[in-house]
Amino acid sequence: MDALHSLLKNKIFVVTGASSGIGKCITNDLSQYPIKSLILVARDQYRLDKCSEEVKRKDVEVITMSCDVSNKEDVKHLGDKILKRFGYIDCLINNAGIGIFNSVEKTSIEEIEKITYTNYFGMIYFTKVFLDCMIKRNSGHIINVASLAASFGIPGMAAYCGSKFAMLGFSESLNQELKKTSIKVSVVNPIGVKTNFFNNESFNYKIPMKYVLKPEQVSKAILKSLMSGSFQVYVPAIAGLALPFKFFFPSIVNFIIERQFRKLQN
Repeated sequence: MDALHSLLKNKIFVVTGASSGIGKCITNDLSQYPIKSLILVARDQYRLDKCSEEVKRKDVEVITMSCDVSNKEDVKHLGDKILKRFGYIDCLINNAGIGIFNSVEKTSIEEIEKITYTNYFGMIYFTKVFLDCMIKRNSGHIINVASLAASFGIPGMAAYCGSKFAMLGFSESLNQELKKTSIKVSVVNPIGVKTNFFNNESFNYKIPMKYVLKPEQVSKAILKSLMSGSFQVYVPAIAGLALPFKFFFPSIVNFIIERQFRKLQN
């Protein structure tokens, strides 16, 4: 942990979706290190303030900023305020995300747009706001919290999977573009996580708890990605083995996924 303390010393972090779940956990974890500033972003200012109160370290500056990540003007305004104050950030953690469970047929265009603008375009808006300052300093780390659903089409979650597929593709391209720089791009891919994500009424079925992670587990993986700089991190690590299995046996994988999710609906 000494190496991580040294790596994070005096760093400036921006975390989206910071008021609950994974975002709240990574906020608490980061506050244990000698970072300079922790900028917490979410829609609900009250919940952000409650989250900041729980940060234990008194020598870490915690700033809460309410923002609709799906609104590019809101994001640009927030980014301008941060850059005017600090001039740069060291790490951006794009964690904000939403989802619903329904067939494409029964999902409205407005619902698909809301998911896409929050999960995918929100990540792009924040990346674009802070990428220039990272390039100018030739330093920085962008961590995008995706999902194992970024690699597997799941019945009933087409809009969510589509947004995460897009996030992974964008991140991979950006990572290639930045190969000759000192800027890192990481994508963290957890399986299901026990957060407010599943509080949406569309998730009216019971998910077997053995398949669901605690948000603390994902937060620890984010810390590891900060240290390793790896492009893709799977949580748990064994979940990454599903990708080569899908590549070699796609029909079997699709059959298993469809069967499991049909069971949940019954």
